[in-house]
Amino acid sequence: MTSRVLTCLLLSVLCALPALGARPVPAPAADGMAMLQRVDTARVQGSPSTLRTELDAQQAKAPKDPMPRVYRAFLALPSDESFAEFKALAVVYPENPWPHVGMGLVYVRWGMLKDAAAPLETARKAVPGFAPALWADGLRLQAEGKPAEAEARLREALTKLDIPRFRTDLALLLAGRPGAAAEARALLVRSVKDWPEQPEALQVLSRLAREAGDAKAGAEAGALLVALQPHDREAHRRQADAWLAAGDKAQAVKMLERYATLGGAEPAVLSTWVKLAVELDRPEDEAKALVRLAAATPKDPEPLLRLATLAEAKQDVAATEARLDQAAALAPERADIQVRRARLLLKLERYFESMAAYRAALAAPERPVPEAAEEAAQLTRKLHLPASPAKGTVEQIYDRVSLGLVALYLEHLMEKPELKGNLKVRVDLDPTGKATNVVVLYDSLQDVLITHSAHVAFMDAQYPPGSEPQVYQYVFRPPPR
Repeated sequence: MTSRVLTCLLLSVLCALPALGARPVPAPAADGMAMLQRVDTARVQGSPSTLRTELDAQQAKAPKDPMPRVYRAFLALPSDESFAEFKALAVVYPENPWPHVGMGLVYVRWGMLKDAAAPLETARKAVPGFAPALWADGLRLQAEGKPAEAEARLREALTKLDIPRFRTDLALLLAGRPGAAAEARALLVRSVKDWPEQPEALQVLSRLAREAGDAKAGAEAGALLVALQPHDREAHRRQADAWLAAGDKAQAVKMLERYATLGGAEPAVLSTWVKLAVELDRPEDEAKALVRLAAATPKDPEPLLRLATLAEAKQDVAATEARLDQAAALAPERADIQVRRARLLLKLERYFESMAAYRAALAAPERPVPEAAEEAAQLTRKLHLPASPAKGTVEQIYDRVSLGLVALYLEHLMEKPELKGNLKVRVDLDPTGKATNVVVLYDSLQDVLITHSAHVAFMDAQYPPGSEPQVYQYVFRPPPR
């Protein structure tokens, strides 16, 4: 034993010396085990400090009663401090079985099984048939690899005091024994009904129920376990599997969403969440799952494409376009993604962007779309683009593009006889004569098709190398009648 423990032991002995008068009565077995149940519950719930404060108050109120100190030592078990306190109290109150039980349990937890036997024997002699001592001795025998003797001791304890703790430990012993699963499960069902804050008991109960073919009962036990482990994402993942086995997809979806919220990012698990949301016809849940899946699979465009489809169904054009753009950036070689972008942009009358997307689709080698070539050709005719890119001098390019723009204007006059206005654009060029941008400087005509036709035609044009940026202006007026 360390010097620190010896020091604590000496101080505890001095503090434990009672005043003259009647000896304090040890807590009955049922009352003491009820407090130990609260101790275990506080540990599971992460609130031992609250219980410690309560015990401190009890000790201050009844300083001659050793039981608050005993319980506080159980709260710190197993530790040097808890052993020192148990030892000190056992010296001063040898007739009280609880400190001896505490020492025995500390030894068991430390693996010092030979040392555990003596204090537990002392506890049984202090109060013959003391159920907590029988229970602790059963745990000692189990740790020694003597399951038959351990079972007998635990059954004896349970006979004298039928409480959840004793049922659980007997059930855990029986759970791994052939032919004993049914009894173990029955004990655990009763135990967790009275005391649900038992993670190990719930875990074993869930397993036993599943092994017995009762998936629903297994899932229900697992749900209680997850409630005790709200921040354990793997517990939520396992519980999702349990609910699926029980046929409850809605509960499985809840568990998978919580798994993802806690940081779970296993693609296969997230894919299951997506699949279940589709089967349940819950597009909002599906979208949540797809966002998580997209983040977990940053090189896969499929979640983004599905998000685009969901956004399109909601007529959310901005979200649809954003998802398609993200997917296209991830998979620039896929023609089908570019075609989807082209069709969306065409509906939005963003013709020059649609044309660029169609051309990207026709150049992409993966997943070609047979209709894309004809759709691009139709858009070319709609814009009255030159059969081949305009080239030559800047004046020749201007004249060539003008043919298409004038043809469009004359077509539109048939529907809008009063249509008139000016269009002025600037074409930015690189040193090789390739257009880098077309900027609309002025547009009083406000004819989207004509403006976009000019944009495409001037971007396609081949200018003489070294040309300065070009500014072109068109004045559209109806012919005189």
